[in-house]
Amino acid sequence: MDLIVLDETGRHEELREQVDGVLARVGPLVKPTTSLDLPKLVSFRIVPVETWQSEQAAETARLLREYREVKPFWTRPGIALLGTAMLRTFRRISADMGGVMVMGATQPGPGADESQTLLVPEALEHTGVLSDPEYLTQMIVHELVHHAQNRASRHRADWAAHTPKVLLRGSGVSFLEEGHARWADQIITRDLFGAVVDADSAPKSDRHKEVAGRKEIARLKPKVSPYTVGRALVASAIDTVGAQKLNAVWSNALLLPNKDEVADAVAALAADEPALPKLWASRLGDSSLTETGARKLVV
Repeated sequence: MDLIVLDETGRHEELREQVDGVLARVGPLVKPTTSLDLPKLVSFRIVPVETWQSEQAAETARLLREYREVKPFWTRPGIALLGTAMLRTFRRISADMGGVMVMGATQPGPGADESQTLLVPEALEHTGVLSDPEYLTQMIVHELVHHAQNRASRHRADWAAHTPKVLLRGSGVSFLEEGHARWADQIITRDLFGAVVDADSAPKSDRHKEVAGRKEIARLKPKVSPYTVGRALVASAIDTVGAQKLNAVWSNALLLPNKDEVADAVAALAADEPALPKLWASRLGDSSLTETGARKLVV
């Protein structure tokens, strides 16, 4: 496994050294925490916002194309129209998303066992990540866990053959991926610093607050947080069946949390006495579960 940091702006050597130092410290902690291996090559690329825009647009277009190609032919024109609209919206807001709002964006690398994270220095300033080394550490740990997930699911390819909408983060994918990464980054930052670190609480710039308040940006925020709800799902599952058994989900779309299981987590967290959800953990713990039974639970 190689962890590399590239400054493609040519102007942020200090940030490159910071990220490199954090990776050296936290990279070895990912597998003991998650029981997942990192890809053979993990890259953190410090890039101009224009690079973030073009590569994220290309990645979105690739996923839409793959989704369209596995759907019945009569649905493809409609999917193409939807994709055009999505890309048009992305291009309209991408400068503000990449340059102000997004802490890090992890995507496939050029090779099968490669994964990469794009970091835009201006966005790290606006989100407050650079205001404290602990925030930078938490963000890097979170993205490193996404790298491990990418390797385990082969960038969702192991799910997509059975459930194509996972390519667009449907079928509980966001709750699993973000919840699992949040669960792991909380454990690792607690061990490192004595308390959980959450970069979402970092001091935001006035520019960040202004962009976040725009209707077009605000509409993108999910009604149910995949970080909070997903973390509860993952924590409950690991408490019940352990990390090894939970990790079967990365190669089996039938095990992804379904709508009822996500709703169970929302209700458990909203109760007068918040508790961990039970439905998904119970299903993962059912060793007699057949593929047919699992299929009926996936929506």
